[in-house]
Amino acid sequence: MSLVLPGSIVLSKYDKYSPVDVPWEDLWHIFVIANDKGGAGKTSVTANLALMLLKKLQTGDPANGVPGDPDARVLVIDLNAQGNLTVHEFGASDELNDHGRGILLALKDGTPLKPVTVRAGLDLVPGGSELKEDVTPIYNRLMQSFTLNADLRLLQCLLPIAGDYDYIIIDTPPENPTLQRLAMGAGRWVISPAKTDRGSLDGVLEMKNQFETTREVNPLLTLLGVVLFATGRKAKLIHAKAEERLRTILGSAYYKFPTNIGHSEAVAQESRDIDSEPLVALFDRSERGDASLPETVRTVHDDYLKLTDQVIARSAALKKIIEES
Repeated sequence: MSLVLPGSIVLSKYDKYSPVDVPWEDLWHIFVIANDKGGAGKTSVTANLALMLLKKLQTGDPANGVPGDPDARVLVIDLNAQGNLTVHEFGASDELNDHGRGILLALKDGTPLKPVTVRAGLDLVPGGSELKEDVTPIYNRLMQSFTLNADLRLLQCLLPIAGDYDYIIIDTPPENPTLQRLAMGAGRWVISPAKTDRGSLDGVLEMKNQFETTREVNPLLTLLGVVLFATGRKAKLIHAKAEERLRTILGSAYYKFPTNIGHSEAVAQESRDIDSEPLVALFDRSERGDASLPETVRTVHDDYLKLTDQVIARSAALKKIIEES
């Protein structure tokens, strides 16, 4: 990607009550995956969406005359202190995994993030235990200096490298409003995975609260949609009740992606416990004839493939509406 962006924003140049001059029009490619409840599918959606997007860019669409781009790049930022995205989904080696130390130092000093390459075309800013306790005091100091503009600190650290990537996806932690707002301050689109249980749906409500607060400094932040995660394919009544609850929570901002990510215990165990491979990599093995993989790999893969197409289409459609308004 050859997008040219300014080196960064300098928060100290602005009065703490003044809006910051941010090139929002160049940041359409940044997605935040958020739900305040743990276990809602944020990390799984982040990992598989990132790799699906990368594969689409690399292979292109030959049927429609769109060539592949071997130089395509996707960046994933792991803001979770558990570091599951870093360790379990992408299998980052000890050499590459700083357990979130780089994020912590960047937030403290306002310096650029330093991604590591975990797969061809895929870079990662690792998360982990370093983010567990030290982010809050850093954020509190930023709030004293910049008030709500403190929510733009991660963007300040991301902006110098944002133009190097075709897509950037930020995985957020549960029950951590500070990191959730920092992520949303750096993003354009929010995707909220949710299971159908009440706790997960209430996690969408808390996500909405952080979303509305962050929009005071990031006015183009947009809720792209909710995706139901790990749900039975024929549970139509359960889906309907969940959708009714989501409509109540989100009001006019409600949108649910047509595709649900189906539940498969076999796929979850295969991708987490055996090879530390995300679903897309498991599907690659299936295509190569690996008979040891469960048939449900293909089914869940198709869910993610459809979701990825829907994310691309909806973000493009909303981008056009916003630009023309």
